[in-house]
Amino acid sequence: MIRAVVFDLWNTLVYSPGENPFQLLGDLLTPQQFEKLPDMQRDGMTRPYADAEAFIAAWDKELHFSPEQKEGLITIFKRSEEEVRLYPEILEILARTRSLARVAMLSNTQSFSLGLLDSLGLSAHFRVKGISAELGFLKPELGAFEAVQKKLGLFPGELAMVGDSWSDDVEGALNAGWTALWVNRKGKPRPGHAPDAELVEIADLSLVPEVIERLQAGARCSTCLG
Repeated sequence: MIRAVVFDLWNTLVYSPGENPFQLLGDLLTPQQFEKLPDMQRDGMTRPYADAEAFIAAWDKELHFSPEQKEGLITIFKRSEEEVRLYPEILEILARTRSLARVAMLSNTQSFSLGLLDSLGLSAHFRVKGISAELGFLKPELGAFEAVQKKLGLFPGELAMVGDSWSDDVEGALNAGWTALWVNRKGKPRPGHAPDAELVEIADLSLVPEVIERLQAGARCSTCLG
């Protein structure tokens, strides 16, 4: 019985017309600094920082950014937050899903630049939010899923994860014992998986309420879309 539906944030609920800000950071780094970009990205997404300035200041101690680099790096994060858009009908889908089950969020993202949750009207839908920078875990790490499950006070079989990333959302959820709803907007080939996996593939979020309702009625994942 699905009692809670957990949504990914980036490229599931919202998208940015530009690139991932962490990818854009690399364009402003020297070759020596660039070698530390993976560590910088993981740190930004698994430790809480008050704002982009605090994050850049922390890494300035090791990478010694120029004044121009500091300004450019901070601007990237602020511009990314301003450009974020909701996918169509997201607020309606969240409201419909909330009529069927509890909803929560689990996202690999930094703790700063999240004012978009308020500006886009998402905060009101999520009393439970699992932000990697606050949890200290990144999907698909089991700790990320267990942290949200603990917040919800539910068993693994009572949760469904909705997300676009096969590795982070689908494999992470299945490994945690959850049901997975893979949002495959671009029609990518489905990677190999166990034939009996609790997995549903959907082209967008419009089908989420229907899938959840059928799963709650006892349908198997392989038949819940008819």
